[in-house]
Amino acid sequence: MKIYKYIGVALVALSLGACKTDDLERDIDTLKDRVTAMEAKVDRLNEGMNMIRVALDGNKTIQSYTKNEDGSYSLVLSDGGTIKLTQGEVGATDAYQEVSISSNGFWVIGGVETEHRAVAADGEPGVTPQFRLAMESEGKYYWEVSYDDKQTWQEVKNQQGTRVYASATGNSSVAGLIASAAPNTAGDKFEITLTGSDTKYAIPIVSGLSCAITDPAMEGGYWIVPTTGASTNVNLQGDAVLVNAPEGWTVTAAIGNQTLAITPPNQDGAEGIITLQVNKGLYWAIDQIKVRSKKVITSWYQEFNEGGEIVINDVKIKKGSADNKVVINGDEVDLTVTSITTDGAEITTDGLYFINAGLNVTYKNSQNKNKILINDSPTGEKPVVTCTNTITLNGTSLICKNVALKLDASATYRFLTINTNNAPYVAFDGCNLEVPSTATQNAFYYASSTVAINSFTLHKSKVKIDKLTEYNIISVGNSNFVTFNSMSVDNTIFYGNNASTFKLFGVNNANATKAGIGSLVLRNTTFLNMHYVGNGIVNGDISTMIVKNNIIYADNNTNNVTVFRKRGNSSDPLQATDGEVADNIGYIAGSYYLNLWQGETPPLENAEKIQKLTESPFVTVDAVNGTYVLKPEYQGYGATIE
Repeated sequence: MKIYKYIGVALVALSLGACKTDDLERDIDTLKDRVTAMEAKVDRLNEGMNMIRVALDGNKTIQSYTKNEDGSYSLVLSDGGTIKLTQGEVGATDAYQEVSISSNGFWVIGGVETEHRAVAADGEPGVTPQFRLAMESEGKYYWEVSYDDKQTWQEVKNQQGTRVYASATGNSSVAGLIASAAPNTAGDKFEITLTGSDTKYAIPIVSGLSCAITDPAMEGGYWIVPTTGASTNVNLQGDAVLVNAPEGWTVTAAIGNQTLAITPPNQDGAEGIITLQVNKGLYWAIDQIKVRSKKVITSWYQEFNEGGEIVINDVKIKKGSADNKVVINGDEVDLTVTSITTDGAEITTDGLYFINAGLNVTYKNSQNKNKILINDSPTGEKPVVTCTNTITLNGTSLICKNVALKLDASATYRFLTINTNNAPYVAFDGCNLEVPSTATQNAFYYASSTVAINSFTLHKSKVKIDKLTEYNIISVGNSNFVTFNSMSVDNTIFYGNNASTFKLFGVNNANATKAGIGSLVLRNTTFLNMHYVGNGIVNGDISTMIVKNNIIYADNNTNNVTVFRKRGNSSDPLQATDGEVADNIGYIAGSYYLNLWQGETPPLENAEKIQKLTESPFVTVDAVNGTYVLKPEYQGYGATIE
C-alpha cells in the first residue's frame, strides 16, 4: 500500500508501546536525524538539478559566490536567484540514482532514458526534474520525480522497472549528483561535473551583470497583463539591454530603470514570452516571463467601433456592415449610432446611444424602432435617463446596459408601450429603474391585447417603486390570452415605499385564459417589502420555472404573503411542467403564513417550500434605499449587486 507523506511529518508514526522514556527519546532523536538527512538529500539533489539547468540553458551568469564552512558554495545568479551547491563524495550519502543526459539531449535517470528533454531543441524547451521522497512504510522511502515544476509526480524506476528506494544510513557507495563544483583557477568561471560523466559545464562569473525580472502575481504560470498595461520590478545591470516581445506587445526596459512596463495588444488571451537580455562585455544574462493579455474595456463606444461584441443578458450587439447598421443577435438593422458626451442632452430619435458616465439625459422620443442605451464606461457612474414620455416599440427592442431610467415626476404614462407586434427583446443589465410616488399608471408594461415580449430579462439591476398604490412590472388585462415566451429576473433587488401592492407579473383576476409565462427564471433576487400579501407576487400560468436562492423580506405585511398564485383570487393550483424550485428563504412580520405557492399542491413534484426564518437574514437593512448586509449564514441568497 502506498502511503504518500512529506517526510517532515513522519515523526507521528512512532509506536509508543511500553518503552522507557529514555528509549523513546533516543528513538525520536534517531528518527529526527533520519528525516533531517533525507530532507538534506532532497534539497541537495534539487539544487544540483537547478544548477545543471543554468549550465544547459547558458542564459545566466554568476554575480557572486561564497564558499561555506561545509565546503558547499552559495551562488547568486544574474537573475537574482540563489543556489547552494554541494559536490558529491563517495559514501557520504545514500543512493542517488545517477542523472545524466543522453546523446539525444534527454534526461537519463537511474540508467533509464526518459522522454523529457534536458537540452532545448526544435523550439521545445528543456525541463528541470525535481525530486522528492515518498514514504511506503515507516522508515522506508522511495524517490519520485516531477517534470512540470512539481505539478505532478511519478515514481523513479530503475532499469528493471521497479521502485527506487532511499534511506539515510550513510552506507551507500553511490555518489551524489554533482561530482565536482568549484571556480576555475582564473576565477572567471564556475565549473561543475556530473557524477559518472566527463562533461564539464562552465558558468561565467561576471560581477555587475544582472538581468532579473521580479515575478508579479502569476496565474497558471502566466503574468496576466491588462490591455491598459502593467509593470513589475526588474534588476538590470550591465552595458545594454535587448528586449524580445511577441508581435503587438509594447515593452519598455532600460539599464538603470528598475521598472519593466508592458502593454499587450487590445485583445483577450494573447500569449507569449517577454525576454530581456543584458550584456556586459562579451557576456550575456537573460531572463524571461510568460505573459497573457486580459482585455480591459474602458469605452463601449470604442469597443463597438473596433468591431467588438457587447453582451447585454441574452442579447449580443456589434457593428454592422455600415455606420448606420447594427447587428442584434445576428440580425442587421438600420440604426443610427450616437455618442452622448454633454450633460442635458435629449434623445429624440431611435438609435444606439453610448452615454458618458454620470450624465443627465432626457428621453423625448416617440418613434417605435429599436432603442439601445449603454453607459459608455463599463465601471463609471450610471447616466440618468429621465423619460418624459413612454418608450414605444413595435416589433422592435429596448436594450439597456448600466444606465438609470426613471419616470418624470409628472408622468401620466407607463415606462413601456408596445403597439402591434411583439418586442423581440426587453433587456436591462446592471440598470436602475425608478417609479416615483407621483406616477399615475399601475404598470411598467400593460398587455392590453395579445402583444407580448418574446424575451424579458432583468439582471444585476435595482428597481425602486415609490408609487403607493398597486404597481406591476408586467400586467396582463382581463381577457387577453398572451404568453411571454421567456422571462428572466436574476440578481436583482426590488424595493421602495410601495405599500404591499406589488407584482412582478400580474394577470387580471377575471382573465380565464392561460395567460402567463412560457419559461420563468427567478434567481438570486431580493424583494424588500415588495409583495401583494396573499394575492401573489407572480400570477399566471407557467410552463417551465427555475426559482432558486431568492429572499422574500417583509416587515410591512398585515396578512399572509404568497409568491406564486395562478390568479390573485384563484384557489386553483399553479402547475408547471419542468424546472426546479429550491433554496428560497423569507422573513415576514408577525405569525402570518409565508407561502411560495398558493394551496397544498406544489407547482412541481419535487418543489421545495420556502424556508421561513424566525429572524431577519440581514445584519442591517434599508428597505427604502434597497441596501442590506446579509448575515454570514445566508450568503449566496438574494442579490449581490456591487
